[in-house]
Amino acid sequence: MTVDELGFARVDIGRGRRRGHPEAIYCEGKTVAEVVAIAESLIGSGAVNVLATRAGKETLDALRAAFPGTVVHERARLAVLAPVAVPGIGRVEVVCGRPEDEAAAEEAALVAEAMGSRVVRRYDAPVHDPAALPEWLRQQDAPGVFVVVDGTGGALPTLVSGLTERMVVALPTSAGGEQAGQAALLSALNSCSAGVVVVNIDNGYGAGYAAHLVNAAGA
Repeated sequence: MTVDELGFARVDIGRGRRRGHPEAIYCEGKTVAEVVAIAESLIGSGAVNVLATRAGKETLDALRAAFPGTVVHERARLAVLAPVAVPGIGRVEVVCGRPEDEAAAEEAALVAEAMGSRVVRRYDAPVHDPAALPEWLRQQDAPGVFVVVDGTGGALPTLVSGLTERMVVALPTSAGGEQAGQAALLSALNSCSAGVVVVNIDNGYGAGYAAHLVNAAGA
């Protein structure tokens, strides 16, 4: 393992090559200078499509200034550093039905895309009319995997799973519902539908990463 010692952090600059997937910097709790230094270490080692996640506006602005070509997605609080276009494989479908859930959904979609999946966004799921869900799902061909984002009662992942043969990655969010996503998380964890796997609350990065691995294996 090759490590770059920065004093405040030990950056594993070989992990991206070992695993074959883009590296990520979790920005929350780090200073702007720390994030930029870690990014410089990774990009200096040859890493591409480095993901800066949970980044505030000041951090996003600093990354944009420090690394020309950086792609910034403010709503998802995410930046892609040293972006390189990759051909999208298979199909990941990211689903939600409330505007409040779209930030987490977009983080998952962007991560899966940076890793090399073709992503279809469907942010108009009929969450208030479950009877319309079967027809809504039939409107497009089945993807390799679904990411289903829900911050209310958490029923949407189970409903989608019960209507498809594909795996569902459930992404509960803290936007809406009781106790900042706890109800959605518990509902997804206790789903009665086989084939639902769950990431933590607001973990769009984990959902997108997992969805890409499933999608790539099938493709």
